[in-house]
Amino acid sequence: MSTFKIVILALALVFSSWPAYIHAGIRLAKEPLFRRINYSGIMLSVQFLLAGAGLYIGTKTGSFDQKVNMTISLVLILIIGLSVFLTGIKLPSEQGESPDQADTKVIFLSALVEGIASLAIGLAIGLLSANLFLHWIVIGVFYLIGIVSAITLASIFGNRSLRFKVAPIGGFLFLAASLKLILTLTGYGF
Repeated sequence: MSTFKIVILALALVFSSWPAYIHAGIRLAKEPLFRRINYSGIMLSVQFLLAGAGLYIGTKTGSFDQKVNMTISLVLILIIGLSVFLTGIKLPSEQGESPDQADTKVIFLSALVEGIASLAIGLAIGLLSANLFLHWIVIGVFYLIGIVSAITLASIFGNRSLRFKVAPIGGFLFLAASLKLILTLTGYGF
């Protein structure tokens, strides 16, 4: 899998988690800087480690037949893409009251929930990746940029106008990557 495809998938992962980052930034806007850094660090480390675990599992469990690995990756990316796309379209941008983001347990559990997609996409990438650590670092850099920018924007603006829907864009990027895998599997890829 090329680094460009990894960038697209990493961007899709950030877009799919963006509403959670913005919501937490709004909730933490009045909190001290240490709390915001704590939230960002926990969210980044959990999602980064889950993506790395997926990459590692994918490289260790991959088949010798590349078409099998591509088919499994296609199914994983397609399922995650459809769920992110349909959930992003279906859910309203205002989602009621959520638990307090200042509690470390709540932050860790929300990071685990957001990290499920990271684990699945990491597994899909790991099945096709030759550069395990490079792809892991690319995903981590995009997560870092996404989390820090969302928390910063929410802290600066501090209102709910930042809750624009980007999750469907993430789902669309996952579906585009799935289409590229379908074209490659059928021999029509470039």
